[in-house]
Amino acid sequence: MKLVRPLQTLVGAGVLMTIVAAPAQAQDAKFEIGASLASLTFGVGEENNVTTFGIPSSGLAFVNPGVYASIFLGPRVAIEPQVGLFVVSSEGDSYHVVNIAGQFDYFLKGSAESSPYVFGSVGVLEGSGSGPNPVSAGVGVGYRTRVGNTLTFRFDGKFTHLSDDRGDAFAFTVSIGGLLGR
Repeated sequence: MKLVRPLQTLVGAGVLMTIVAAPAQAQDAKFEIGASLASLTFGVGEENNVTTFGIPSSGLAFVNPGVYASIFLGPRVAIEPQVGLFVVSSEGDSYHVVNIAGQFDYFLKGSAESSPYVFGSVGVLEGSGSGPNPVSAGVGVGYRTRVGNTLTFRFDGKFTHLSDDRGDAFAFTVSIGGLLGR
């Protein structure tokens, strides 16, 4: 499988960043729960040349899962379970895509303040009538801004590759989040 090497590299980088991250200190939140507000996606390649834009974010659920929960492992590191759902129904037929992904975030200035961040993600897609479930792997950069004590906004750009020659995509997303677990 062509995707195995990038997945090994991504997982290895995540483990290394977790090990070298500063020890956990008292931080003002342990969790952040959020959702995408707006998304612009450009498919790249012969199999995926679709462009989507959504407010609130809709996309095609494979590039930008709509809901996330950040779990802060330390002042600069978070892991994020993510899920997205896209459903189309027309004339009695329906089609769906469910994306379940995990993301690893590294906040350059720390999660207690507004900060640029880098991230990597892996996921799996399940779509009705789509054959084998492709795996997705993505990398990106973003900026997370804190508004007061409990609100965040994220602005990010991401490149995603899908296995089984399903194509690649670039996505730009704006998300809103709330901080919990003080």
